[in-house]
Amino acid sequence: MKTKAEMRALSLLMVVVLFGAIFVPMVSADVDNFIENPSSAGDIIDINVTLERSSFIYDEEGKRMSDEKISQMIEKMPTVTYLDGMELKKSEKIAEILSQLHKYRSLGKKECVDVFSMIQHEQADSGIRINNYHYNGVNGNNHLGNMEVSSGGTAYQYLTSHIGQDISGIATWIEVGVTKQSPAVGGNPSEFVVFTYDSTMPEDEKYIAHQNFTSDMRNYNFEIYISTSQTSEGYPYMISWQGTVIRTGHLPFCYGDLDENHEYFALNGNLFTPVSESYFCDSYVYSSYNCNSLWWNENLPDSTVPHLTSCSAGAPELLNNVPWWSHAYQVKSWIA
Repeated sequence: MKTKAEMRALSLLMVVVLFGAIFVPMVSADVDNFIENPSSAGDIIDINVTLERSSFIYDEEGKRMSDEKISQMIEKMPTVTYLDGMELKKSEKIAEILSQLHKYRSLGKKECVDVFSMIQHEQADSGIRINNYHYNGVNGNNHLGNMEVSSGGTAYQYLTSHIGQDISGIATWIEVGVTKQSPAVGGNPSEFVVFTYDSTMPEDEKYIAHQNFTSDMRNYNFEIYISTSQTSEGYPYMISWQGTVIRTGHLPFCYGDLDENHEYFALNGNLFTPVSESYFCDSYVYSSYNCNSLWWNENLPDSTVPHLTSCSAGAPELLNNVPWWSHAYQVKSWIA
């Protein structure tokens, strides 16, 4: 693995100046102030699960560390880590493509025309979300399927999870996921790319491509964790993929809304071509409601709502339930 130290001071100073007024924890980081009634605050995860999947928050004796210690630990980690198969030049090339495509997924429009190239981009989504600012982390598994793309059909897509807030009307978030692009937007249709995004960073550092690979039908574990213990630069966060921390940084908030979403795009009036099933499963969350991790299911205090949209290119499908073999939602998406 290779790491890259990022120059973040100027960008983060601007974030502090712009959003300094909100650098006050919405909920105290002291565990004594958390709601600890399991019946009203969700289904608590067995400690053996979190020890296996979120070992970084525990000390050598298996006790959960304070967020103050977690913040200190995060700030000692590399800012960016590239996983096997990814070279720096390749990462920068992919990140440039993702940055160029970003304007079509960030404005909330289902149809958008590039006024320079006159290429029309259309978007449809399939996933779930929680619209309350009570969540500082999520750990889940995503199963990619084939994520088929075609220049004349489903041109590119993202299977991704995010935590964010609207701050003074500005969408501010971090995310981790997998994307696939067709040649129509400069991508390789046989290549999956693991990426992260941080909206607080300079334009050329918002997207990072961490790994690229071809066909693989296994589940991939991911995690986003935002510490509730503020430092001089904000609230430290870390993002992991398959148990390896791949990105760290700071945010002007510690609790945000949360989603697991599949975004599909088509170009120039083309209809979506079929995309096989992808899904999220076995996710648990960190929240202001409980000092323990909670399964993401119908017993959380906040409602989980479906996020299913269509456009003139077509409509994806969504199936969201808790299967017999799990305690958490399985969120399936596909295009028939």
